[in-house]
Amino acid sequence: MIFAVAASVLIVVGLATWAMLRRHNNEQIVAVIDLRGRSMARGIEPPPTEPPLEIPRNASRMEIFLPLGSTDGPYDLRITTVRGELLFSGAGEAKLEEGVTKLRVDLKMSLARPGNYLLQIRRQTSEWVSFPLQIR
Repeated sequence: MIFAVAASVLIVVGLATWAMLRRHNNEQIVAVIDLRGRSMARGIEPPPTEPPLEIPRNASRMEIFLPLGSTDGPYDLRITTVRGELLFSGAGEAKLEEGVTKLRVDLKMSLARPGNYLLQIRRQTSEWVSFPLQIR
């Protein structure tokens, strides 16, 4: 009888631990980037006076508030090294929500090393716009 109760307790504790670990592993880390106050100078070189945007290394999703006046629609996004080597490339559909044009992109950034990079965004028919980016 004691062994049956102990086995039942172990099963319940094991299932609870498994459920908590599974829930923890499925949580997304969202990096929010606010570009509403940033200039939209075209080209692959960012303005030299702007401080870098920051995102965590383990971000699984990026939510970008595009600069004021940005239109909704399809956008391309890429993250490159400062030497121009491609680290990540993706695309998303920007939507106007509560007066802000938001672009959401799923990331696979866990492979990136902490350091300085460039975040480049463009409407699919336009030129790239670059922003300094720091991955922590």
